[in-house]
Amino acid sequence: MSVILRANTDLVYLPDHGFVGEEGALRILPQITRHIHRLDISHNLLGSAGTLTLFKGLTTLRARYSSDFGQRGTLWGLKEVNLAANGLDDSAFDGVLAYAKKDVLLRRVLMQGNSITLRNNLESIVNSLNASHISTLSLTNNPGLDPPSVQQFFETIHSPHLRQLQISTSNFPSSIASSIADYLRSPRSRDLEYLELNGNNLGEKGVAEIVDAVDENNFSIQALGLLANQSTTLGAVTEIDVENDVGTEARERVLMADRESEQASMEYQIHRRLPILLERNRILTSRIRKAALKTLVPARIVLNALPPSDEDIAQRVISDVSTGSTYSGFRLLDLPEEVVQLIVRHSSGDSTAFSDDQWTRLRREATDKDSLQRSIQAREERLKARGLGMGAGSMGDRDERKEVDRQLREDWLRRGQWDRWER
Repeated sequence: MSVILRANTDLVYLPDHGFVGEEGALRILPQITRHIHRLDISHNLLGSAGTLTLFKGLTTLRARYSSDFGQRGTLWGLKEVNLAANGLDDSAFDGVLAYAKKDVLLRRVLMQGNSITLRNNLESIVNSLNASHISTLSLTNNPGLDPPSVQQFFETIHSPHLRQLQISTSNFPSSIASSIADYLRSPRSRDLEYLELNGNNLGEKGVAEIVDAVDENNFSIQALGLLANQSTTLGAVTEIDVENDVGTEARERVLMADRESEQASMEYQIHRRLPILLERNRILTSRIRKAALKTLVPARIVLNALPPSDEDIAQRVISDVSTGSTYSGFRLLDLPEEVVQLIVRHSSGDSTAFSDDQWTRLRREATDKDSLQRSIQAREERLKARGLGMGAGSMGDRDERKEVDRQLREDWLRRGQWDRWER
């Protein structure tokens, strides 16, 4: 059976190729060369045993290929793995995340359409996720996910790298909405930008509770999917209905009214209220990022400046007397320290964009004597890794330098936590 390599040769594309169990895993492993960084083996029949065998082999390959490079700091690893629809259970999920914890290059793990429940190995799964560099995790269409376990999952995840979490069409009841809302309110969700919960059964109260959490204390989420979350409890026959001998026709009228009320409520939450909150988050995120970048240079200049010595002042006075001129410069450093810091903060053009903690971190960064040298060294290393020098080059080289500078800015903002609005 042939292996399909896409135009970008870092991808092995093997969906629906009939790979079964451990034997299938052993047939996949020889296709993983050191040039491969993405693997799509969705819609096969590996099962948990086959998946665990596959990732055990990938661990061996990672060690082999990394040592083959022979260069310090150069590692081989996968960037993306698509394991959708492979009949995987909790043990396989645990094994994949255990691998991800050690492969710092792995960013995207797609496990939709499997048999994951989170009833088993939950603590290990969460610990591995928190320690990994995964930025995108998809558990969409895992209808067996256990609601109490999902609640515990949201209560314990605090992955600093997770940007996108997809858990749509997984039969979530309204009872788990509170744990999702608490997660969104907490600092643990600070780095999460996309959360997809479409096609569950959260109901109008669950949807409203989650939107309330964004309104109250989440300024980082950029997209939140809550479509098609009608409650499954509407229309259930209650004991009161039986005692009062409520007929079928009357119950249908009540059900229709309840559904219309729920639909109107969810329409308001999802299509009117939520877009305003997401736009607010976009604006606030842009404000703090721009303020931090704009302030760094003047902060380094002013906060590291030394006031003139007595000798300097005396020489200036003598010079003024001899020439008949008067020094009219503004003595900024003679102002109280807190006033100087306030002036520097206002150099951002948006002094209120900083939280107190963010401003403290930026001051420390600006007054760190070694921070600028570290930044220059990091740029040199990244340019060298791309085969570029520090001088001018071709148009393509200039584009690559711009990309290096963009990545360095992103890393700097993230490291100092100036990439998100804080309050």
